[in-house]
Order: sequence, then structure tokens, then C-alpha cells
Amino acid sequence: MAQVVFKYAFVDQHISPIWREMNLCMRLPKHPHIVPFHSIVVDEIEWRLVGFTTLYVPGGTLQDNKTRVFKLKWLHQLTAVVDELNLNFGIAHQDVAPRNLLINEQTDSLMIFDFDYSSRIGAEGHVEVRNDIKGVLFTVYEIITRNE
Repeated sequence: MAQVVFKYAFVDQHISPIWREMNLCMRLPKHPHIVPFHSIVVDEIEWRLVGFTTLYVPGGTLQDNKTRVFKLKWLHQLTAVVDELNLNFGIAHQDVAPRNLLINEQTDSLMIFDFDYSSRIGAEGHVEVRNDIKGVLFTVYEIITRNE
């Protein structure tokens, strides 16, 4: 039985961002450095979307475990997944940060998640100051210096 993480909207007014994020996550092809989508969660009484689940990845985020030594291979994986999202899929994550990066203990690899700020590059919702390359640079700086 799979362990999952549940992402949900507290109130109906916030269901639209959850819907956008869920649609993006479920349509992304499987990627070793993106936390995989699991399922849609529906209220069976009112038949409305409540949220969605992703697979649980043991290991915690880079923000949660600041004593972990950051490996060069994780930097390579981070830049590769950002390139894949930006250049091949046309998607900007727009929230690359230690809190959104997991280290999968089983595979010793970095995985990105939390696509709630994501958008298509150049489309409505795309904000250049949230550029993923800047996000990677600030994230690496924060990890190395431990200066938030």
C-alpha cells in the first residue's frame, strides 16, 4: 500500500489554485526528480474536488534537515529538472526553494514538489521575478551559507 501526502483547500474559494496545481502535476510525465502525482480526492457526499495526493517520499526537505551535507549530484539533479520543466515542458515552477526540495533517502536523489505557483512560461501567472534560475541560485546560496 502506497503512502501519500494529501494537499487540500481549506475553503471552497481556494479550490481553483489546487485544481490548477493538480492538473499540472497529473499531466507531467514521470520524472525521477519530480514527486509523482497519486490521485484526486473527491468529497463523495457532495461530489466536489477536495484536493489531491502525491506519493510520500521519505527523507524530508532541504529546509527541514539543514545538517545534511548538500551533494554536488543534487545540484546537478536540480538544474536538470528545472531545465526539463522550463525548456522541454514550458513550465516555470516559480518557487524553487529548500522547502520544496526533498531528498529521497531510498534513491539518494533530489525531488521537487509543490507546484502551486507554477505557470506556463509567458502565460498569465508567469512572474519573471520568480524565475527558476534565480530560485536555484538563491536556494544553493541558502543551503551553502545557511543564511535565509
